[in-house]
Amino acid sequence: MEFIKKKWQIIVIVLLLLFSMNKCTSSCTNANKFEESEKERTELVNKMDSTVKVLNDSIVILNTRLTVYEEKVAGLNQALSIQDEANRRISEAKKNINVNVRK
Repeated sequence: MEFIKKKWQIIVIVLLLLFSMNKCTSSCTNANKFEESEKERTELVNKMDSTVKVLNDSIVILNTRLTVYEEKVAGLNQALSIQDEANRRISEAKKNINVNVRK
């Protein structure tokens, strides 16, 4: 008991140092966790950005293909229209054929 009475100031200082070391350790641990989560978030954002870029590139390619197919359909429709007009003219031309028989 006398030891505690004589050294109570040192004991209090040691206890305060221990508590402050504990607080410092927990702060460092929290900082490390924050840095790790920040790193994971950055990696995730980078992956999402690359995924968005790939999807945007796919959209551009698909839109280009769509334009090409629309042009093909328009060309085929025009060819069909020309063919229908030719068939109509041939059909009308057959109606106007006169056959004269001479001896």
